[in-house]
Amino acid sequence: MLRRRRPVITTIFGSICALAVFLSFKHYFGDDVKENKGKKLVIRKRRDHIDLAIHDSFFVHQFDQIPDREHEKDDFAQHDFVNIFPQRSRPEAPCVPFQTWRGTINICTHDPKEDKMISAFVHSFATWEQNFLNATGDVLTRYPDMTFVDLGCNIGAYTLFAASLGNRVVSVDAFDGNLALLAESLRLDSLESNVTLVHNAISDKHENVTLELNTHNVGGSYVKSLKDIGPPPQNVVGSIVMDDLIPLIKSRDVFVKMDIEGTELRALQAAKQFLQVLNVKFILMEWVLHKNNPSALEIIKIMTNNGFLPFWDHQQLLPLRVNSYVYWPENVFWIKR
Repeated sequence: MLRRRRPVITTIFGSICALAVFLSFKHYFGDDVKENKGKKLVIRKRRDHIDLAIHDSFFVHQFDQIPDREHEKDDFAQHDFVNIFPQRSRPEAPCVPFQTWRGTINICTHDPKEDKMISAFVHSFATWEQNFLNATGDVLTRYPDMTFVDLGCNIGAYTLFAASLGNRVVSVDAFDGNLALLAESLRLDSLESNVTLVHNAISDKHENVTLELNTHNVGGSYVKSLKDIGPPPQNVVGSIVMDDLIPLIKSRDVFVKMDIEGTELRALQAAKQFLQVLNVKFILMEWVLHKNNPSALEIIKIMTNNGFLPFWDHQQLLPLRVNSYVYWPENVFWIKR
């Protein structure tokens, strides 16, 4: 008799456990609250405090309310600061196959003997950051109308993969050499119509900056204000803010990849409208340069203010512990609740 009852008891116990898990995580989600503001109907999320036992942060109060979206995308016009890169390619560049779980595409690189990081890795292994690339592709296939914004696109591993999935892409880089290689890759893969290339640095204001180019690791190149260096400046490029990109994005849902060599905080400080007007669901951010930097707490504050939680990957059940940000992985998924 006991053996006959055991499956029933196991089922009941499992149901109780599942209900307990659901109730414990229910506060991570919110109900839509509709408010009339003049002629516009504003929809915001009503959210509770994060459970301190799970998310022990002094930023928990930041999760109480997500800012209302009071503007529409069409309210923003494209600025002259945005430098659309012409589809000018480099046909003499070394181009090799790039393996993805959706098939093989072509990617053009710098000389792998010079660029010993990304270009050399791609030539050797036909991939780059495969785990994060696969996670990005998983998200984009679930949201086929989502625009992928690639900030610090480098030679375009993420851009090419996202475009090959059929998503619209806006790719930004401060180095025109990267964009020329990416343009050639797009031509070879017949993906030009899916991608808008932007030759600008991303920062918190409009100014001319200089690109400190690292020829042995092009991905590690970074920008500096002209006032921080002596004459004569080289590799001068104009900086824009994330809000300037709004007119280039034709969809409501957005996935952002941020790999801009420590400038993530300055970019986010000038992204107020970008994060409110657009429905930014995912932000994949390079974290390694912020782990032991005061910028970490400022980034966490901005992200939590806008309703994002940090995760190891795009499917993580529990968020990363905010007070342990120095132990976070090198790349972090910020996911809007």
